[in-house]
Amino acid sequence: MTCSKMRLPALLSRLLRRAGILPAPPPTPLAGTDTLWLYDNLAFPSSTSPSGWSAEFIAAYFTAYSGQDLSRAVADIAEKLGLGEGDAAEATIAERVQPFLALVVEGRTAEVEFGGNGEKGGNGAGTVTLGPSNGGGVSINQVELPGGGWRDAQEVVSRAVLPAGMAHGVGGTIAELRTRFAGAEGWAVVSDIDDTIKVSHVRDRISLLRHTFALPPTAVDAMPELYASLNTTLKPAWFYLSASPYNLFPMLRSFIATHFPHGQLLLREMSWQELESFVVSLTVGTQAYKEAELERIMAHLPQRRWVLIGDSTQKDPEAYAAAYKKNPEKVRKIWIRAVKGVDEKVEKALNSEERWEEAFKGVPRGVWSVFEDPAQLEREAGELVAEVEAEGKK
Repeated sequence: MTCSKMRLPALLSRLLRRAGILPAPPPTPLAGTDTLWLYDNLAFPSSTSPSGWSAEFIAAYFTAYSGQDLSRAVADIAEKLGLGEGDAAEATIAERVQPFLALVVEGRTAEVEFGGNGEKGGNGAGTVTLGPSNGGGVSINQVELPGGGWRDAQEVVSRAVLPAGMAHGVGGTIAELRTRFAGAEGWAVVSDIDDTIKVSHVRDRISLLRHTFALPPTAVDAMPELYASLNTTLKPAWFYLSASPYNLFPMLRSFIATHFPHGQLLLREMSWQELESFVVSLTVGTQAYKEAELERIMAHLPQRRWVLIGDSTQKDPEAYAAAYKKNPEKVRKIWIRAVKGVDEKVEKALNSEERWEEAFKGVPRGVWSVFEDPAQLEREAGELVAEVEAEGKK
């Protein structure tokens, strides 16, 4: 009997497919033993869609409850090593580590009742099919949206059509998503997450692990107020672009919903079940990753004016400068938060004038600025809007 006809354990089948010994599985619909995550998204105008709108749908698929025993063991060790203290911290660590250890499901498809309650043929505008999931258990589909009459800034809630045994909020399943419609014109903001709006301490590995896996996520001081002000002033489409791995989606989704305007969360797909590569995902290849993602999302809204917000800990300045050079007429402002107080020796170089001059070589000085006090940007945002309005009167 060949390997392809044998009924192999899921883990072994996964490893054999990674090695190229087994072919990819055929597309199969959600099963009651799965966990599904649906990402909130943004809809953008489309000349090919009958409704006039398209959207990118991202979903992740796991075997429900897999990895829990191992995650509890990891959490127990982490707590004893001082990553967290007490039973509550240990439980938090186990909850956040578990998605890194869960079995991903390849070849899955999911149906979403767009604008509906998850009942197929129910009160939604129509059903869209997502998937199949790739080898990392993730599906990314650009979908022409059903229905019609959608308008800029409208928000629509949709639900997945779930099989028996699955329910929204049970077993980690996130079967509901919000779609915000972004018209052709206006503003768009791309924001980094770690050390831009969320305290992460990327430059201190122990502190990074503690803030990621053990502590409640904390917003950077005054950044929620700044983003609320920008939301009022610019009325933008929001994108949260991070090199954090997608395994942190539930925590980051909740964090953004609590503190910041609704937007599309874009996370990095990292190697399957490689928890140790978490730190690597934040430090290796981040510039190329962000440059590619920026080019992709900016193509969806080519007439919008873009504001890019990041920090000094990694390659945000270099990635954003590259985006400006490719789209100088679109990128109107780049704001970089100078992170201080984590690793002063390293920060001296990261926040130096030499770094800024090299990173932003070829970018006009009026386009980029470095800040420590977020209140500085509220003034700059007002000036930016006035500048654009004056251009429109010429």
